[in-house]
Amino acid sequence: MKSVIIDSSSAILLYRSNVIPAFLKYCTPVIPKAVYAELAVPGHEGADLFADLCNAGAIKIHNTSTGNTEKLTGSLHAGEREVIALFREGKGEFIIIDDGRGSAFCRNNNIPYINALLAVKIIFLKQLITESEYVTAWRWLLANGRYSEKVTTWADNADEQSLAFFM
Repeated sequence: MKSVIIDSSSAILLYRSNVIPAFLKYCTPVIPKAVYAELAVPGHEGADLFADLCNAGAIKIHNTSTGNTEKLTGSLHAGEREVIALFREGKGEFIIIDDGRGSAFCRNNNIPYINALLAVKIIFLKQLITESEYVTAWRWLLANGRYSEKVTTWADNADEQSLAFFM
């Protein structure tokens, strides 16, 4: 099973699109402490689930050993900086990130990444959700995620061959 570093935006999008159980069959999510702090805020939607998954070890929490993540990634938020630092420390095979600046940083620095939209497509291609569940999740993400037309067109046309590295 792949170790995949995920930011809080992507985790929340996957939670709200109802694919977390299938996502956990696809990979072992890895998050830094800053992302855990964003996901497990008492009273916020999904906080109990994310806390339980982390406590059970289904989602792995890692500290970054880099120390000064600000120098690594400039103006990104703490969660995205630490996600990228964990990747650079070899804690995951790729990143799932839905932050625009974070995605641009990954692209510009040759860091393999996808977004939640592509994660849902991969989960479907791996037959971990039904076509109906896929269509529902896909439509929800298109309606609620912040994806440009260029990103959604690319994701819509992506196939197993173009996503092979992430599968």
